Amino acid sequence: MSDVVYAIRISHLEYSGLKIMDIKIGKSTDIDSTLRQYSRGNRDIELLDMWTPNPDKTLSTAERGVHAVAERYAYDKQSEKFVFLQGAYQEFAETVNMLLQNVTREDLVTETASSESTDVDDYTGTTPSVIKILGETHNIDSWANALTVAVETILRDVDDPERITEIDGRTRSYFVEEGRQSDLFKPRQIPDTNLYVETNFSANDCVRKIEQVMAKYGYDKAELEIFTEEA
Repeated sequence: MSDVVYAIRISHLEYSGLKIMDIKIGKSTDIDSTLRQYSRGNRDIELLDMWTPNPDKTLSTAERGVHAVAERYAYDKQSEKFVFLQGAYQEFAETVNMLLQNVTREDLVTETASSESTDVDDYTGTTPSVIKILGETHNIDSWANALTVAVETILRDVDDPERITEIDGRTRSYFVEEGRQSDLFKPRQIPDTNLYVETNFSANDCVRKIEQVMAKYGYDKAELEIFTEEA
């Protein structure tokens, strides 16, 4: 499973119409194991939300950031346990959703399966310098640039570029039309289109997204080659 910052409700109480929730906010590299650990002493636990760190941040940094946001909305705090009053948790979660990627357990299973694929090289810790795609060669300087250039090249000669918006996750969009770019965390416009692409991805995820777009439009991923240098 992927690294996540989680919010787990470990207990709740309703009094005179007021709902009070005790919520643990922490980090985990295996959320299934973490849930089993909490369930041993709390039968009524509920996984409320999970967030994955931004590609340029560590898991610990993401956790500290979520804790800082939680302190603004929580009624009380004891280490990793925060006490939220009615409605305050939802406001907290919506704020964090604007900062980090909110994911489900299904998303994590899908991402884990993809990362374990032997068909994709590991580009972690590298910086792209040149991308060759569909017979064209482009100089690039970042993975976000690689993704944008690749998608621009693929869409240039297709009849239905809007079909790219069908490529998305269970809880988040990767490609949107103009007017919906606020749905993305780090949107970048695809040149010569009214489409935007999410660029808040790791190196390996950028390559996977390029390959997904190629497959969507019937191109063989053998027509993609990326040259890198150590970061």
